[in-house]
Order: sequence, then structure tokens, then C-alpha cells
Amino acid sequence: MATDLVHASELANGLYGSVGVHNGISIREISGRSGTESASGAATAQRTFLASGTTDPVAARTALIDGPVLIDTFDGMYRDIIEWEQGESYDSWLLTVKYSFTPAPGRYTVSIDTTGGSILQTTALAQVAYPATGETAIDYGKAIDVQDGSPQGVERIIPALKINVRARISGDYTDEEDAMDYAFLIASCTGHMASGTFLKHAQGELLFMGATGDIIGEDPTLDFAFLSSKNITNQTIGDVVGVTKLGHDYLWYDFKRAKHPTTKMPITSVRQANVGRIYGFADLSVLKIGEV
Repeated sequence: MATDLVHASELANGLYGSVGVHNGISIREISGRSGTESASGAATAQRTFLASGTTDPVAARTALIDGPVLIDTFDGMYRDIIEWEQGESYDSWLLTVKYSFTPAPGRYTVSIDTTGGSILQTTALAQVAYPATGETAIDYGKAIDVQDGSPQGVERIIPALKINVRARISGDYTDEEDAMDYAFLIASCTGHMASGTFLKHAQGELLFMGATGDIIGEDPTLDFAFLSSKNITNQTIGDVVGVTKLGHDYLWYDFKRAKHPTTKMPITSVRQANVGRIYGFADLSVLKIGEV
């Protein structure tokens, strides 16, 4: 089997044993694998390759990336950075490929945060009054902390799933000519609910909060922030039945004042629940998350 690096220029593109040939440039892995791993699960690794047959570092890097030697993944990690330096001869290059859990083009990772979600709740799920001796209990109709006839409410912890998606966006959508168009597209989608199923969420359950990162390189890595909230259908909330709302609609209550039919004491009760549409819809598939 031909593996003579001197004659690589005469070989067709392909893999010859442990040596790859691409456009007359030979690529082979040399010693120098190393890596790190922490107790938290973070890890890195690197491999070193020798490219021979060109004085152009860009051509050497292209042969490594596009050639038959598989370099995109290693030990469960993805290719992140490629560094190069002159080899022992004028037409050879040492190419070091560094790996991390940064996703490959068209792939993404997800991190979550379920802390910090709260709402002002003005009606209780259930409420019991304990009047003082000689006093008659006032029926507040499950309203919480009624002062001067108005419920003040209380902050309640609620499920609030914040999702950060680190995605490697294909350069087909973010090259130099399209970079600003893609940035404008991200901006136009910010502050909108997904108009259809997206990242395993139904319409209205995922709110796009924006993205950060540098649109540079062949396949830039960007961070996309989302807020997840489940839709509800035909729910009973307090004394109100049939409440239906999308995850990021705003639910609020209108209260009425009346007198207890027996004690004639002032009471507060819910008149109705109201669902307000705060955010519009956007087709979040245009972000190209998970697309090659």
C-alpha cells in the first residue's frame, strides 16, 4: 500500500493506511495527544497532525479539514480550534486540533436554569379564617392580604425554565456577506414566541430572549436564550373555570367588592380572570439552530 509521503502529489485523494491525501498534500497524525478533565465534567483534548507538501498554511489547514482523515470529533468532544506552526521543512506544517464540548456545525448543547421564577399571586388555592373571640370571620373569597378592600397578594415561586442553547451555526447562513442579515434576523425574532413547534415546545411555550456571540469564522458559535412556560387549557383557577392561555400570555384578575349577606361585612371576590397577549409570534426556525 502506497504511503510514501514524497509521492503524495501523485496519489488520488483518499486514505492510504494511516496517511490521508488531499489535493497532493499528505496528512498523518503524529504523537502528541493530550487532554484535561475536571470533576465538574468539563474536558478538553488535542491531537497533532503533520501536513506535508505545501508551503501554504491555509492549504495545509484545508487539507486537514476537508481531507479523508476524520478530525471533527474525538473522545465525545467536538473540534473547536485549529492551531498551526511551521514544521521542520519549509513545506510542512504542524497542525494542532483542540477539542471541547463546543458543538460541531449544525449541532448544539443545552443548559438550563430553573431558579428565580415568581409571580404576584392575589388569590389563594384555599384559605381558612380564624376570627378573634367575639368577632365574625370575613369572607375574602380567597383574596390574599386584603387591605382597604384591595388584595395585595404575595410573591410565589413558579416553574420558570430558562434555556440557553449554544449552537454552532453553519457558515452557509453566516458568511461575511450574510453576517449582518443574520444579525438583523436574530434581532427581529427577539421578544417573540415560537410560531410552531420548536426545541420540543408547542406553539406559544417558548419565548426567544435573544442571542450573543461573535459572527466570525467559518461556523460561529452563538448562545441563544429562551424562556419556557407551559400552555394551559380549560383550567380552573380559584373560582374561575375554563381558563386557557399560552405559556407567555399574561393572566390577571379583576376583583369586586360586596357585602356578606349575613354579616353585612365588606368582602372581596374575583369577578373574572383576564388573559392578555403580550408577545407576538416569530418563525424561530430561521435561526438555523441544529441545521447543517
